[in-house]
Amino acid sequence: MLLKITHQTDLEYTDLISETVMELRMTPRQEQDQHRLSFGLAIGPPTSIASYFDWLGNTVHAFSINSFHKQIRIVATSVLETNREPLDFAELPDEWPVRWEVDHAVLDYLRFAGAVVDCAPLRKLIAELGAKPGARLGPLVLRALNLINERFTYQKGVTTAASPITEFLSKGGGVCQDFTHLMIGLARAMGIPARYVSGFLHPDMERYRGYAQTHAWCELYFPSAGWVGVDPTNNSVVNAHFVKVAVGRDYRDVPPHKGLFKGSVKESMDVKVLSEDLPRVPMGLPAERLEALPVPMYASVREYARDKGDQQEVQQQQQQRKEDGEYHQQQQQQQQQ
Repeated sequence: MLLKITHQTDLEYTDLISETVMELRMTPRQEQDQHRLSFGLAIGPPTSIASYFDWLGNTVHAFSINSFHKQIRIVATSVLETNREPLDFAELPDEWPVRWEVDHAVLDYLRFAGAVVDCAPLRKLIAELGAKPGARLGPLVLRALNLINERFTYQKGVTTAASPITEFLSKGGGVCQDFTHLMIGLARAMGIPARYVSGFLHPDMERYRGYAQTHAWCELYFPSAGWVGVDPTNNSVVNAHFVKVAVGRDYRDVPPHKGLFKGSVKESMDVKVLSEDLPRVPMGLPAERLEALPVPMYASVREYARDKGDQQEVQQQQQQRKEDGEYHQQQQQQQQQ
């Protein structure tokens, strides 16, 4: 599939903040089954942007804003090709339990930490799977996906970004992040390395849940095939509709944006994701482009107050013109009726 992903994040503050330091993980990874053709990042207020790879190979963009500001806008635009064919789990030769030598490459993905905690309800779910030594690992993983799909519902607003799987297990509902953490917990408790994946899900006739914004799924390590992706939220094997951005031990390693700001204010966030299926590769694509957005910042509180006063006068004039326009428009509508 040839896709264009536009990921916009708007951060609003109830009053001025004097400083922001932030890092972003919004760049799709380069993988054998995923080829990034172009990436653009636009940030406002204007600032300088540095980029590097973190210890997991995820692309990170970092920036700071050191003047007073009241909002931040981040727009990440990607064009990429995915040719990820879903794997037939029944054909994988691996058996459970997996015999691991000391392999530091997967050791971090076997440990419980963060939201992925070991607990009695988790062990009860594992017992229901009825896994026996010598069982094929692929069908066992598919049974785990089916069990999660049967027991838990996709429901917004019942958990938070910091919720551990114990909360998801007790409430019986949550979003893609909760489903993913639970599947990772099941796998690790059974001795299967599992890692968290953050990215996007291109809609397929509204077949998938959680596709409207950023999405999460997980990858399990099979000795015969390497890292294999499964989506517990949709009870499916990962395919070409999935765009991988970052991998980690759990959500703490991969949030699209995280950082600090200086100021005693409240923050609100609005995220929009647009995923488009392109018929052909656009002409003149840059490999990477960094741009500035015209979001205001101020050298001092006094400058902001002066600008705000000027804006209020302009807004009053615009409101009067708007009311005049609405009045004439209403008259026209009445005549047409």
